[in-house]
Amino acid sequence: MADSSNSDVLGKKTNQSETELHEFRQLFSMSLDLICIADISSSTFLKVNPAFQNILGYAENELLNKPFSEFIHPDDIEPTRAIVEKKLSQGSKVINFENRYKCKDGSYKWLSWVSHPNPEQGKTYAIARDITDQKQMAKERDESEKKYKSLFYNAQVALFRTSIEGQIIEINGRYAEIAGYDSIEECMAHYRPQTAWKDPEARNEFLKKIQKTGSVRDYEAQIIRQDGTDAWILFSATVYPDQGHIEGSIVNITNRKQAEETLRQREALNRKMFANIGDVIVIIDKEGMNRYKSPNIEKLFGWKPEDVLGKSYWENIHPDDILSQKVFFRTLVSETDTVQTTECRYKCKDGRYKWIEFIGTNLIHDTDICGILGNYHNITDRKAVEHSLRESEARFKALHNASFGGITIHDKGIILECNQGLADLTGYSVDELIGMDGLLLIAEQSRTMVMDKIVSGYEKPYEAVGLHKNGNEFPIRLEARNIPYKGKEVRTVEFRDITEYKKAEQDKEKLQDQLVQAQKMESVGRLAGGVAHDFNNMLSIIIGNIEIIQEDIAQDSPLFSRVYEVKKAAQRSADLTRQLLAFARKQTISPKILNPNHTIDGMLKMLKRLIGEDIDLLWQPKRHLWSVKIDPSQIDQILANLCVNARDAIKDVGKVTIETNNICFDDNYCREHQGFSPGEFVLIGFSDDGCGMDKETTEKLFDPFFTTKRKGKGTGLGMATVYGIIKQNNGFINVYSEPGQGTTFKIYIPRKEESKTEEPVNKKRKTPKGSETVLLVEDEISILRITTIMLERLGYKVLPANTPKEAIRICNFSKVKIDLLITDVVMPSMNGRELAQTILKAFPDIKCLYMSGYTSNVIAHRGILDEGLHFINKPFSKQDLSIKLRQILDK
Repeated sequence: MADSSNSDVLGKKTNQSETELHEFRQLFSMSLDLICIADISSSTFLKVNPAFQNILGYAENELLNKPFSEFIHPDDIEPTRAIVEKKLSQGSKVINFENRYKCKDGSYKWLSWVSHPNPEQGKTYAIARDITDQKQMAKERDESEKKYKSLFYNAQVALFRTSIEGQIIEINGRYAEIAGYDSIEECMAHYRPQTAWKDPEARNEFLKKIQKTGSVRDYEAQIIRQDGTDAWILFSATVYPDQGHIEGSIVNITNRKQAEETLRQREALNRKMFANIGDVIVIIDKEGMNRYKSPNIEKLFGWKPEDVLGKSYWENIHPDDILSQKVFFRTLVSETDTVQTTECRYKCKDGRYKWIEFIGTNLIHDTDICGILGNYHNITDRKAVEHSLRESEARFKALHNASFGGITIHDKGIILECNQGLADLTGYSVDELIGMDGLLLIAEQSRTMVMDKIVSGYEKPYEAVGLHKNGNEFPIRLEARNIPYKGKEVRTVEFRDITEYKKAEQDKEKLQDQLVQAQKMESVGRLAGGVAHDFNNMLSIIIGNIEIIQEDIAQDSPLFSRVYEVKKAAQRSADLTRQLLAFARKQTISPKILNPNHTIDGMLKMLKRLIGEDIDLLWQPKRHLWSVKIDPSQIDQILANLCVNARDAIKDVGKVTIETNNICFDDNYCREHQGFSPGEFVLIGFSDDGCGMDKETTEKLFDPFFTTKRKGKGTGLGMATVYGIIKQNNGFINVYSEPGQGTTFKIYIPRKEESKTEEPVNKKRKTPKGSETVLLVEDEISILRITTIMLERLGYKVLPANTPKEAIRICNFSKVKIDLLITDVVMPSMNGRELAQTILKAFPDIKCLYMSGYTSNVIAHRGILDEGLHFINKPFSKQDLSIKLRQILDK
């Protein structure tokens, strides 16, 4: 019985433990926070809950056995390590810290960690909560507080916060200035607002009002400043009883108050001059001195009143008018209470003269005026009209007969008068035009519209088609006005030949289209450069690991063909990136002086395989062909893309022709052929007898991602790549094609005069090995690992370094001779060029090879590799790497 009882108890405990374990697993899986179990010694994840995928985006297998440092923000690695090591050394049971963790999409989230280390088990148990939003809110709160402080202390209005009793809590510089202090600190130490009111009753009234309403707006008061002087202020404030303070603003209105007093004193004077306020009101004493000028003298003549007060009235009168004005003034002074008028020219501040009508009244006996009261009335426009009327007929005739445009006067279409310009424009004589129906000067397609404009009295410019006497049509602009003429209303019309204007508009549209194309190319260029580096890094990892796997498994293994398919897909992805960079003219190239005939000769077999057996390939090279400077691989790219397009354009059997020639273009030829540049060029012609293209397709041919192939059969980057390569080498391309007539491409590359040219490159590839020591520097851990394996399998001794700093340390302390430095170009803290320069200063015998998926301008300019540098594009194969190493080390 005892054994049975113990067995029951043990069974219950086992069931309870299993239940608790099941509950723990449910809690572990369902928790919204991140929960993990990690190995203390290796700092790697042993187990993580689903929240890691929900919050950071990683699956569990992407985290397990991975070091924390791969996910912690670089700036947080050392601070986090310091906190953990300190707490562990103190024997802490719980460790709290915050850091940023990298999400799978490349962004970072702030996590708050609670870690429970268990040194005996060698494990730590940790829970993390996403506090990104809290961090962002705290940041925004700090920025808001900073902005508030900036606005408060830099405001041009006096701002303050005081206790309800009047004790200063916070003020800005403008407040201290109004109170009469040089600094905020001095004002807060000595100024007492509650005792500064000049009228204590006014302060009591203010306090009653703010206690009753809670706020006061634009309350005027007079205060005593620190130096004892008075100041008028405009006071606005709000009381916050629950916070125990008052906030508000103060504006110094002392000047306004003084101005109001001055204005009051002048009211009597202004009332007497009210009737003449539209002009400049003046008071001149009997000696001819200016005693008053109304402010609008500045608007009319540019002078401020103070500029002319106290000066002689004659000082600004035109010299030719002074004598008549002195006679006028003497008469006015001698006759009391008379009103007299004169006209003269008055000088403006900018030196010009305006005509004025001076209406003056003798009020010398008036105690308020004591002088000549008058007004200047600007009659400059009236004088101009009078002058214009005197010259109108002569001016009209001169304008009417001007030859720069056609002018006519017509009555319901019948021409009454016209100028010589209309005769020149239409080919008729003036005599022929008089009495003619003006609609005969308008082409048939525009006559109805023009007639409608005449009937409706339309008076805005519009365009039509004109008709010359010889029958030629030309674009014109018409503008008409209804005018009185010999007692009745007729219309005057201006004819303008706008042929050149229309041509200029067409040229502008062409330039706009070119600009749009250039902007489109630049956008793709920025896209290509942005993705190439990271994308090629990832492909390097994929292709490198696939090659190693292929070496480690038998070719008859079922996995071998699958791995081979993965490798082909990765290589196609790499080709796509290279095409993008080629189109955007951002691929890294190493141009050489070469004879294109040699390069094309070496490609013919490959090109024949590309186009197939049913298509004939005809090669017509020019003897004694000039040399060009280009990366030979780019000629390969151009011809390969053209051959693929030709193959798709030829349905059954057909012919492809490749030819070369020497071509010279002069300035005259280029002016007549848009897109051509003068100089000496090598022509590479490529033609096929395929289906051809229509004009619309030809215009879009070089657009990125444009393709006529069905979905999944083309990327739309082939011809864009060709275009980018040619432009990168300062050449140009022209296309000639019609539906059913085939297509011809003519590529022009600038001539490069050099006595020696490159020989054809041997296309046979081997995988040579070596035994030298290589220092490998790569900040991407996965690429560092796979490249190390490649080099070791090629026989080299490898010294791997994850950072430039570590690479320099290895150089300084290495006991073996380093033969070659292989370094990534784009790295944090120091790029590959800077690292190589640093190492070569101390070890000049070390050779260098740069590697990158996109170099930007670190080792290349406009995509052209700097002279003397060795470079290999990511992703590269083990064979590519082996050949490149021997090219460098065997020199």
